[in-house]
Amino acid sequence: MLLPAGPVARTPPTVVRVRREHGRLRTVLRGGLLRPQRLHGPDDRCRVGLLAATALLLGGDVVELEVDVGPGVTLDLVDVAGTVAYDGRGVPADWRVDVRVADGGRLRWAGEPFVVADGADVTRSLDLAVADGGRALLRETLVLGRTGQQGGRLRSRTEVRRGGRPVLVEDARLDPATHRRLPGMLGELRVLDSLLAVGADLPEPPVGPTGHRASRFSLPEPGCALGRALLPDLASSPVHRWWAATGETVD
Repeated sequence: MLLPAGPVARTPPTVVRVRREHGRLRTVLRGGLLRPQRLHGPDDRCRVGLLAATALLLGGDVVELEVDVGPGVTLDLVDVAGTVAYDGRGVPADWRVDVRVADGGRLRWAGEPFVVADGADVTRSLDLAVADGGRALLRETLVLGRTGQQGGRLRSRTEVRRGGRPVLVEDARLDPATHRRLPGMLGELRVLDSLLAVGADLPEPPVGPTGHRASRFSLPEPGCALGRALLPDLASSPVHRWWAATGETVD
């Protein structure tokens, strides 16, 4: 079913800002196309759920999320559900995430799948800046196509800095008609499941439930690594087990 292209009017960004003041956590939450909601959790950390405020992701949508983790704060971001980028009927959509983690801050975000349906044209970007004494562990799961589909166009851009120094700069263009078929790219695989650790331990990857393995890449800064699995389907992914092996829980 084709959904109508969304409005092109700019919507204010979603903001999640957490600070510790006088021994207590202070949270600033502002909604945009995503609605942040404080969740129940232990007193020593802040848990914030992210859910769609409307049908997402349609042609013309520009989703912007700004996350700011203050000194000495642990923030667990929780996706309430996965996201589907629908057929935009020729109108592109954007998904932009800007994250800042201060010295002594910690971010854990085990993101739910981001599915790019047939006909979608999406640019998804992550800008992550972590102070020298900060930590971040993020999971990003990109699924090309719903069941029986090959998926639309996806450009995935990632820029990571540690203490202002570049750690990772990646710009992947995954066009179903061209780029995915190039040597060293996806071929018939549909899932890119990634685990990004900045200032956090990332052990060697475990074997997935169907025998598939991931790869671990050490990044230029100590304590920084990228893990990635290229898979035929999400059920084959070892990344859920890999996250558990880090000892970082977001329950």
